[in-house]
Amino acid sequence: MYLGTSKRDGKTFVVLKEKDKFIDFSMAWFAYQVVVEKKKDPFYARSLDDFFEESFTELVSKVYQFIKEKRLIDFYYLRNEPQFVQPILHPSKIICLARNYGEHAKEANMTIPKEPVFFAKAPSALIGPNEEIIAKKGWGRIDPEAELAVIIGKKCKDCTKDNAYKYIAGFTIFNDVTARDIQSKDISEREPWFRSKSFDTFAPMGPYLVTMESIKDPQNLKIRLFVNEEVRQNANTKDMLFDIAYLISYISRHLTLYPGDIIATGTPKGIAPLKNGDNIKIEIEKVGTLENSIKII
Repeated sequence: MYLGTSKRDGKTFVVLKEKDKFIDFSMAWFAYQVVVEKKKDPFYARSLDDFFEESFTELVSKVYQFIKEKRLIDFYYLRNEPQFVQPILHPSKIICLARNYGEHAKEANMTIPKEPVFFAKAPSALIGPNEEIIAKKGWGRIDPEAELAVIIGKKCKDCTKDNAYKYIAGFTIFNDVTARDIQSKDISEREPWFRSKSFDTFAPMGPYLVTMESIKDPQNLKIRLFVNEEVRQNANTKDMLFDIAYLISYISRHLTLYPGDIIATGTPKGIAPLKNGDNIKIEIEKVGTLENSIKII
């Protein structure tokens, strides 16, 4: 299933994509609570954050089956194309993987890690599809980085690799925008390089959260990044040094993962700088397309 968070009249709501149509899933869930769960005080979901519970995928399926059986789908179809924002509005954290593709480590003249190297990116950097990435001229080189992101669906601590997938709500596209000159300076001076990754708008994401049933094998997805229609990154998620199940297990040994947390699984080779006005498009097989432009002020 393909779910997203959309904006209408200044407020957000949840959307389900069904082929080339879109369903107001917030209203569908509201009706499900009233009719099936007999709730006197039903809850209206403003984003996918509100859907997370122990049985996220099962809940989504139940609501969808309910509106199908009651022949309510036509009633909840949107007449206009949704204006998507980032699918998760308020994650407790964004965890990114460094050098998880060997060829990217080589192009950066860095060693290939023997175990996952992860760092944090500020949730305040998140933006959605078609929003502008804003950078300042004084920051120097700005790079986009195409990544498959995992969205955690329930609390996860010390999970094993074998059961890691049950903690996944779905997958999305993530652009780990980086102020490369600032990052290089901070690394050379042995300072943290959190700021180079975390400027406002430096985390475009979306448009969808795609559940596992629509992906099947997340370790075999084509991933490409275009700048003004020129291919810069062209790889496959099978090229990861550490696979998704291992990453979740490894990270959960160090940090408790909560519903809505985002794990960006690393970028392949092909990093290169952007210039003012560039259009950035990331395509990941079965996940979708994320587009943003950059404005340098």
